[in-house]
Amino acid sequence: MKVIVIYGTRWGGTVSVAEKIGKVLREERYDIDVIDAKKSLLTLSSYDLFIVGSGIRADKWTRETMSFLEENAELLRAKKTALFVSCQMADREKEARDKAKTLYLEKVAEKYGLKPISLGFFGGFLDFHKSHGLLVDVLVRVNRNSLRKQGLDTSKVYDTRDWSNIEVWARQVAQSASSKQ
Repeated sequence: MKVIVIYGTRWGGTVSVAEKIGKVLREERYDIDVIDAKKSLLTLSSYDLFIVGSGIRADKWTRETMSFLEENAELLRAKKTALFVSCQMADREKEARDKAKTLYLEKVAEKYGLKPISLGFFGGFLDFHKSHGLLVDVLVRVNRNSLRKQGLDTSKVYDTRDWSNIEVWARQVAQSASSKQ
């Protein structure tokens, strides 16, 4: 089975999630391509399974992944798909997590008429030492004290990704894709 993992990232953490998913699927003997949604994609019809994921900021997927879904919705409806997100909401209380899963995964699938074989909801990655674009960098500097009062220390790196959970999910996707051939 030929599989493509397409990802969009804002803070850089989703790259590692997509690569981990790709690594696990290679171990399961799938032919895998892991591609940044910013790159132009040529022949998509040869893929049997599309795994599309994004980092989340301000309750939104990256522009590139949303464009990919929109431009390829018809093809994706005819193929096996799985969606995932990497975000800090995965580390919140159950009510907030459930709301985020609905907004970030179920609503996105619904918007494009997709029936994913699986939805992955993973922790995120924030490193305020790296530049995230002029606007974000300025907002962080201006709001540093406010962020600290809210419990977000901008001198720390926040990595809430659970690698074993990501691996288990990728293996479940592989199993689901194989059983639905």
